[in-house]
Amino acid sequence: MTSLQPLIREQNRYLVFAALVLVCAIATVVFGMKFWWSFTGEPARTARDVAIVATPAPQIVQADVEFIAVPQPVKTYAPKAKKALKLPAAVAADDGQRVLDAARIAASDRPQTVTAVLDTATGETRTYVVEEPLPWLDTTPRGEAGLYFGIKRGEPTIRAQARAQIAQVKELRLGVLASADMPLNAGAAGAQFDHFVGVGGWMQW
Repeated sequence: MTSLQPLIREQNRYLVFAALVLVCAIATVVFGMKFWWSFTGEPARTARDVAIVATPAPQIVQADVEFIAVPQPVKTYAPKAKKALKLPAAVAADDGQRVLDAARIAASDRPQTVTAVLDTATGETRTYVVEEPLPWLDTTPRGEAGLYFGIKRGEPTIRAQARAQIAQVKELRLGVLASADMPLNAGAAGAQFDHFVGVGGWMQW
């Protein structure tokens, strides 16, 4: 038996333990989210590959509806724009449905309201966007996981970390954090495996 074999076994033990801790933490977070969704309802899937019908803004849900005859021809985009915009196949195949305008909005943590305004004098449509205040309570679950390399107690260390957001109150986010630190030089004095699991709140900017 060489002098390296005990060190290799010790490192393997740390690796297995770190993997188990991380897997257990992630499983706990996923189970917690599923349990939460069983009471609040699973959030609706977002559009990625195919556009979906947007939810009407609450400001116009109760507004009166008017049908008008536009005196000028309305500006529209050629049918091929519908494919580029990833509209549903039924919309893309219907010549009676035309694209009036489209806008790309930068990602934001705040809700955003998009309004399309038709100028009846010119027949052109212009799209406006405004950021709304953060809600008092948002229970949409979010998560992140990462692997980091750094120095801890003077020794090179790998950290595995996962964080799940359970709720948000205005700018304050509440959730669960799990991390595991594994020293690369397990035989060094003071080098040891560490882990942390806890709950708390944080601000994001």
